[in-house]
Amino acid sequence: MTFSFNLVLGLFLLAPGLAIFAGVYHGGEQGPIRSPPPPPGSILALAIVTVGALIAHFVGAAVFLIQDVYCAQGGSCLRVSYDPNAYATLFNVALLRQPVTGLEAFSLLFTIIALTAASFFITRRIAAAPATATALRGVLYGWLADVVVASGADEAVLAYVLSDVQDDGTLVGYEGVVANMTTNADKEVTSVLLSSCETFYLRVTASGVLRRKAIRTSRIPQLYLDRSRIKNIAFERVRFKP
Repeated sequence: MTFSFNLVLGLFLLAPGLAIFAGVYHGGEQGPIRSPPPPPGSILALAIVTVGALIAHFVGAAVFLIQDVYCAQGGSCLRVSYDPNAYATLFNVALLRQPVTGLEAFSLLFTIIALTAASFFITRRIAAAPATATALRGVLYGWLADVVVASGADEAVLAYVLSDVQDDGTLVGYEGVVANMTTNADKEVTSVLLSSCETFYLRVTASGVLRRKAIRTSRIPQLYLDRSRIKNIAFERVRFKP
């Protein structure tokens, strides 16, 4: 596989947008639910990466513009033997206007690296803020946002899981607090970790559905179930009294 120069340059320019995309999903997921980001080819992913890259480069170009105006008005600036404006160097490269020196190439790459790192850490910090995390719930979790994601420290999410263990019409189920849960890109549950878990039996009879708790002296501290063991699952958000 060969990469053209324009392709490599395009990937470099999209790097801040990719960092913003990573920052949104890395900083916004604060609870026990782990849901992967949308596929790279999805409209949402392309929008975040493209718009994020445009905003990051706009801010970077604005910084260099302020620097140029300040130095042109007689400000105390350090004179160098090359053009420190990385975007001017970038257009010189793209339009083949003039040869690029080693220092200009270094300045361009350093600017992209610094802009990419700043984009990730700033976005991650903003996405982790409570107000932003609340606004991003729909983007991060889809339909799970109103079902499984607790709205604060005073809430917990209970899960009622019907497993694949059954005998003569009786199903084994588990009830516990959701300590960790993973989904795929389509927001389908792939695994769940329950804490303080109780076992119950569910049996469908002619008179209705009977639910009985299993006789145990203590609760199961933690129970892990993957998708192959989960036949059905229901959630309930509960709030603790102050």
